[in-house]
Amino acid sequence: MNLLFPYGKDNVWELDSDTYQHLALNEIVDMIALTKEEKDITKKIFTKMPLDTKTINYRLDIIRDLISCREFCDELKTILVKIDVLNEYNMHNHFHIEKRPSLWDLIDFMTEMDIYVEVVEALNSLFTKYPMESEGLREIANLLKEVINTDQISELKEVVKNLKADTTTVKSVTLAVNLTPELFPEEVQVLSYNKVPFKSKYVKDVWALSIQSASRVSYRVQTPFMKGVCDDLEKHLGRSLHEYKSELKKYVNFKGYFLLDICNDLKYYLLCARCAHHLIDSGYEICYPKIDSTLNHIEIKDVYNIRLANKKIDAKDIVKNDFSFTPSERIFILTGPNRGGKTILTQSVGINAFLASQGLFVCAKSYEGFNFTKILTHFPADENETLDLGRLGEEAIRVQKIAEVADDKTLVLLNETYSSTSAVDGLYLARDLVHVLKDNNVPTIFNTHIHELARGVSDMNKWDGADIVSITMEMVNNENTYRVLRKEPDSSSFAHNIALKYGVTYEQMKK
Repeated sequence: MNLLFPYGKDNVWELDSDTYQHLALNEIVDMIALTKEEKDITKKIFTKMPLDTKTINYRLDIIRDLISCREFCDELKTILVKIDVLNEYNMHNHFHIEKRPSLWDLIDFMTEMDIYVEVVEALNSLFTKYPMESEGLREIANLLKEVINTDQISELKEVVKNLKADTTTVKSVTLAVNLTPELFPEEVQVLSYNKVPFKSKYVKDVWALSIQSASRVSYRVQTPFMKGVCDDLEKHLGRSLHEYKSELKKYVNFKGYFLLDICNDLKYYLLCARCAHHLIDSGYEICYPKIDSTLNHIEIKDVYNIRLANKKIDAKDIVKNDFSFTPSERIFILTGPNRGGKTILTQSVGINAFLASQGLFVCAKSYEGFNFTKILTHFPADENETLDLGRLGEEAIRVQKIAEVADDKTLVLLNETYSSTSAVDGLYLARDLVHVLKDNNVPTIFNTHIHELARGVSDMNKWDGADIVSITMEMVNNENTYRVLRKEPDSSSFAHNIALKYGVTYEQMKK
């Protein structure tokens, strides 16, 4: 069973490292996950975008279930900790692969089975208490009922109970210890096994090594001394070890439980639901996207950038915008003043398109449309990354890759592309790029300071394809409103407003 790819793992688009960075997905992973383990799980999932609309909606139904029932999430989180312990036993116990497992292996397997029964019963009670509507969670509930209703689970409980009763009859051992002249223990011999514990004035020490795993779950490792004790102890059991081994061997295949396969999937969904709960509690609006492959548009109402929430900006102070790609309007040339919100808007569309493609909630009032099968970006590169090729060379290589693979279901986000060259050359190169994207009907936001590109929209719309639209970030009374308008840029007013704000007009500097 797989809660992320119920119909197969092959149909995905692997996000490249540049796009991952440009969408600030590491920052979003940090919002969602707390521990290194949680971050590793989330990042691994975030690098793959499912292409199948059915998979996206399958995921979406699960996250909707979890966000709507916090009590279920809280109780499930507690049970998942026990599944982690179960997984540690499963990975490190050799009972199922040893031809002649030891008593130690048998006891560890008994403990594993005991935890398994406890987890299955707890999960079954949880799903009975909180019936879920999503296909994925209902399937888990049905599998749990099947396990509970089989004779095997009651038989297993009885075997474990009897084995516990036998192993706990030995409460202590009487030892003889030979000492060296330096008073180091040299030889140890068990004299007797006792049904009552000794009372000792000495501090009890650890009787077996405990190994700390990456997930911080401890499991036992047998010491040489305890191996000898366990080998000798077998003959003191009420029933023969062979009988117990034969009985428990029946459950080796039975313990190939589906819960271990879906544990990380459930953790991921819980982390995302917890993030949604935090946003809601902080006053931010979220919604569930409507993804339909038959639609030919993307329409987002009141979209905002989740990174603003991470920066602790009050929800009431965040400016939201509407954005849409339609069959007749596919490319938007975005201009505006520095620090006017261009990059935040561009990124917010990309982030929310990504979240929608993952079958998660989005940061908007509503989101409707087809699913993007690829997201490609070009943002300014770090100077250290362009030493060999130069900025223009780096841009050319990245643009070529985008032009090769972008199609009408690809979201392309360009941020100051070709800003590294002269205005004349940048305009020439940018027009050619827009022409190719227009030919391929690619949904695009081109955030640029090349205002002549936006002013040339009328001429560029003579090319075949959907319309190109000039949009700009609004300024009112020399202040950024962070609202997007459909209009051509007014670069002189941008420059004048910025100059006034920072006191660098001729008149201001003359004073």
